[in-house]
Amino acid sequence: MHHQDSARDRLCKAAIEVFAQKGFNRASTREICQNAGVNGAAINYYFGDKISLYREVTRPPAYLTEVPEELTDPKTGLREGLISFFRPFVRTLSDWSITPHLHMLFVREQIQPSGLLGEECNNGFRPRYEKMQEFLCRHCGTDEPDDNINHLTLSLSGMAMMLFMKRDIVEAYAPSLLDNEAAVEATLQRLTDQAMTLVQAEAARRHNNNA
Repeated sequence: MHHQDSARDRLCKAAIEVFAQKGFNRASTREICQNAGVNGAAINYYFGDKISLYREVTRPPAYLTEVPEELTDPKTGLREGLISFFRPFVRTLSDWSITPHLHMLFVREQIQPSGLLGEECNNGFRPRYEKMQEFLCRHCGTDEPDDNINHLTLSLSGMAMMLFMKRDIVEAYAPSLLDNEAAVEATLQRLTDQAMTLVQAEAARRHNNNA
């Protein structure tokens, strides 16, 4: 028998699976409730309606949108700051509590936008992105982000999101990266090495142009 205090969590899990497989419009609240093992009024009780449930399960995890303290500290070194930026994304390689269905749901929302999320999802990542811009400006010797800093920030974000969004690709092409916690930590360090090369190249380019 399902425990009552986990009904909300079961609803979220079931909703992620059904929304990912069928999309918002074709997803049935009845099916979601059946899969969650709750009665048909549970969605209204916990979330209000189907749209609110959808917005709840498509909200980015907090640990991906929170700004690491290291990025806001002017004394943070380049490597330390980059590791703080990448670590939450690399976490998904070892912590598969984020189900494949959630990844599928995010992908579906990109390919077939529901129109229900507005700017909420994108804006959730904005503070983190802007603090990363400021961090990169400090380490590239510039006061304000320009197109090159924007490009660099997007490139580093893409490197991180690849691990979060496409764990199946990692499993298919580089499964040894997932062998154990030590392998995942090594992945984080190598990712940081590569990011440092990009940042240092941008800093050197700017220095040479100003020389």
